[in-house]
Amino acid sequence: MVNARHAANWLVGGVAALIVGGCSGSEPTNQAAAPTSPSAAALPSSTSAAGASPTAKAIPDSIPAIAFLQVVDAPGQAKEKPNRLGAGDQPLPAFCKNSYEQKDQVGVRATQLLLFASEDAPEGSTPKAAVYEDVIVFKNDGATKFMTSLRKAVEGCPTEKADSGVTLKNSLRGPVEGAGEDSVLIERTRPATDDAGEPVEGQVHSLFWAAIRQGDTIAFLSNTGWESGSAEKTDTQTLATRAASRIKAWRT
Repeated sequence: MVNARHAANWLVGGVAALIVGGCSGSEPTNQAAAPTSPSAAALPSSTSAAGASPTAKAIPDSIPAIAFLQVVDAPGQAKEKPNRLGAGDQPLPAFCKNSYEQKDQVGVRATQLLLFASEDAPEGSTPKAAVYEDVIVFKNDGATKFMTSLRKAVEGCPTEKADSGVTLKNSLRGPVEGAGEDSVLIERTRPATDDAGEPVEGQVHSLFWAAIRQGDTIAFLSNTGWESGSAEKTDTQTLATRAASRIKAWRT
C-alpha cells in the first residue's frame, strides 16, 4: 500500500492524498509480471529532428495501452502489469498554485501506475518506486504551451510549505537527452524521514517528474520512490526516454 503521508507531501505540494490502484484506493491486484529486459522487446526509436512540425492529427477518442510505458520499460523488475487509473484519480503536481496545465486545451487524457523493484531484488520484495504516467493529447498548440508554462511554474516556486510544515524545494534539472521534441526534468526535495516518519538528520528525500512532448502529446511521469525511499534520477531519465518512444510510435 502506498504511504499516504508520503504522497500528500509530494504529488500536489501537500494538497492531495495519494491514490493508488484506481478508484478502490488499494494497491493493484494484477498478476505479477516476470522481469524482462527492455532489450528483449522492440522499443520504438525516440529520435526526433529538432524543431520538426508534426502533421496535425485528429484528437483520439481514448488513449490505448500502447501509448504508455510497458512492463519491459521498467528500469528493474516490474512488480505487475501497469494499472490504468480512473479519470481524476491522480492530479498533476502543484507548484505554489501556479497554473500550467492548459486544461481548456486538453483533448483526451489517461493515467496509469507502474510499480517496479530493483533488478536484483528477491521475489516478493517491496517496490523500489511507484511511477505514475499521464498521457495527454492537446488541441491546437496546448502541448507547447504546457511545457512553457510548466517551466515557468517551477521557476516561480523554488520553495513552498507542505501541509505538514516541512519545506519543499523545486528545481529544474534540464532536458532529458533524446526524449521527444521537448522535455524537462524536475526534482522536489524535502527533509528525509524514516518509515516511522521520524526525521533523518542531514539527509533529503527526492522525487522526480519528467514531462516529454511529442507533437500534440505530453507524457508526464511522476517517480515518487517508495515510502521513505527516494526516487532515482537515472531511473526517471530512463523511463522518460522510453515514454517518449511510446508516444512517438503511437502519434506518428
